[in-house]
Amino acid sequence: MAHRSPKELIQLYWTEVWNNRNAEMIRELCADPIIRHDPGSTTPLSLEDQIARVRQQSEKLEPFFEHEVLLADDEYVTSVWNMHTRKGDRVELCGIEVFRAKDGKFTDCWNSSYVAGRWGREGDAAVPDNLPPPGLIASVDGVTPAWLQSLFQHAGLDMPRVSMASAEAIGHGNLSATYRVAITYNANAAEAVNSVVCKLTPLVAQTVQQAADAGVHAREVAVYDLFGAAPPLNVPRAFLAKVSEDNRLLNLVMEDLTGRTRSGNQLTGCSAEEARAVVAEFAKLHTAYWGAPALEADWLLGRAATAETASESYASGADIFRARFEGWVDARTLDAMDSWRDKVAGWTRDKVGTQTLIHGEPRVDNILFEDRAEGVAAWLIDWQFADRGCPMFDVAYFMAGSVGNPGAQGL
Repeated sequence: MAHRSPKELIQLYWTEVWNNRNAEMIRELCADPIIRHDPGSTTPLSLEDQIARVRQQSEKLEPFFEHEVLLADDEYVTSVWNMHTRKGDRVELCGIEVFRAKDGKFTDCWNSSYVAGRWGREGDAAVPDNLPPPGLIASVDGVTPAWLQSLFQHAGLDMPRVSMASAEAIGHGNLSATYRVAITYNANAAEAVNSVVCKLTPLVAQTVQQAADAGVHAREVAVYDLFGAAPPLNVPRAFLAKVSEDNRLLNLVMEDLTGRTRSGNQLTGCSAEEARAVVAEFAKLHTAYWGAPALEADWLLGRAATAETASESYASGADIFRARFEGWVDARTLDAMDSWRDKVAGWTRDKVGTQTLIHGEPRVDNILFEDRAEGVAAWLIDWQFADRGCPMFDVAYFMAGSVGNPGAQGL
């Protein structure tokens, strides 16, 4: 009796076994066992395992397969297929499978990953123009090509079809997990967004709760919403800025500046030129929102409400500093710190002059520096402690702790 060819086997496999739900025919078509090859693994399936698998999926979904491309020789057959379900809500998938046959039965099968939808045909758009908005994702695993495609479309960007996305962790933030995501397209990407930075929910459960209680995610998202498409100062463009209602999920996807900027270093501080660039950005920020009605908002940090806590924290820190450095630091400095104890609460609570939007935590490691032909430029990032306050708060905070050896630099 002549053995069935690989092409005959695949035609019966799709038509009879799957489309007509004749699982028993597997006994005629497949070896015992058949070896299923998936990325990084192999799975031997006995005849009974194969029959059970087909019956389970047929009963649940009633899938129907069609060949988009079918190519066979005397040993192998390749099927580029489309599938839709006939039971329940219609689901469409497409994929590619390669089978090896020996003595008239399939012995091996190589499976690609299945993809939602059907294979594109001539006349189809490269990217649909009606993608749903990107949903909130809980971790970097949710940064998929489909999610990025939707994100770009709803940000008003016409990108080619995204084919791959690979993420690497960057930064050292305590209240978020930050990644640089490299993007690959299936077309010329010279003008495309080839990478983004994603700030997502922290990885530690305790930190997630701390961030939610402090409202830091909602605050940063609100700042980027306030800035809109044309920020008044150097900040990365936000392609997506969303937070869940309970403030536990953060999805902030921004322009990637890592290739053209360098991060500020809190240990070494910054140079005089870099400090001038930072203060220039403060001036843009404070001028743009000087007395702005938009700052009558409940998402701002509201330091005045935490005046007593700030006083207690300062006192504790002053005690620790004195215990550690007494005898090493000029006594007048320690006495000046002590004299400030009774003033911290009032200083934190009092409204000073015209109020504007302040960054609130402008350490040098919350700043990126860009070396340009005309000089260094500064970019402000990490807006989790934004507040309404005196503009000199940002300047004093930055100058006090972020400038390296200011005396030697002529500041």
